[in-house]
Amino acid sequence: MEDVAGYLVNAHVVLRGKRKAIDTVVQSFVETDPRLLGKEGELTGFFGIYAGGARSANIVEAHLRAHLTSSPRYQSSSALSQELRASLQQALMKTQADIYSDWEQTKNYQGVHTTAVLLRNGNVIAANAGGGGAVICRADGYVGMLTEKCLRLDQAELVSVQQYCLDCEDESIIIGCPSFWEALECSQAVRIARDALRKYKDVKYTVQKLAMAAQNAGAPGNIAVAVVLLNAACAFGEQDHPDKHSLLFSSKLSQISSLSNSDILSEAGSD
Repeated sequence: MEDVAGYLVNAHVVLRGKRKAIDTVVQSFVETDPRLLGKEGELTGFFGIYAGGARSANIVEAHLRAHLTSSPRYQSSSALSQELRASLQQALMKTQADIYSDWEQTKNYQGVHTTAVLLRNGNVIAANAGGGGAVICRADGYVGMLTEKCLRLDQAELVSVQQYCLDCEDESIIIGCPSFWEALECSQAVRIARDALRKYKDVKYTVQKLAMAAQNAGAPGNIAVAVVLLNAACAFGEQDHPDKHSLLFSSKLSQISSLSNSDILSEAGSD
């Protein structure tokens, strides 16, 4: 996908809200993985938004990606999408165990909403535990949530992990914290982002517009939002609109596969 202009160009904004007890951390990593696509490697991206108590949010920031990248399945150059999903799932549960260990030591029982998005091998692997979420925008006008709301990471018995296969009509991904999605509907956020990207062709300005829109709409807490470009030509409106036959790709989101408990148990022996 790195031959697509603007792939994984990203920006994020955090605006402080009224709830001082809530802390928000945004994580963003884009790197070239030399294990993929021969000597030149392949761009991979990891993006996360963690909102909750400061200690728990910082634990997720420190441990989640580390657990993920240390997984033998993740390190394999031939890792399939199901293996990447299992690796992210297990990384989340290991991070949950880190939070519980901190609770035992400090007696400071802080929760955390956790949204994580991995882009690798032409796939989006997305997970959410809490009220945050991620949405993908396409040139054919189709919009769909990559994640679903559920219990916070410190509460969940199992975190839903979903996979989406990218194609050239995918424009961008919006990742937001719970307060952001409380203030804006999915369709509103996508409209604001698409309008800003087409008018200003600037990801940083786009996230600022999104954050201010959520603030003006009455977001109750800290506002954290990130935008990740997948195809700048599409996102900036510089690529021809897809023909009607390309609408078949929109069916992919309705067929996003979600990692079940049995999937995890059957693969748990690999790490």
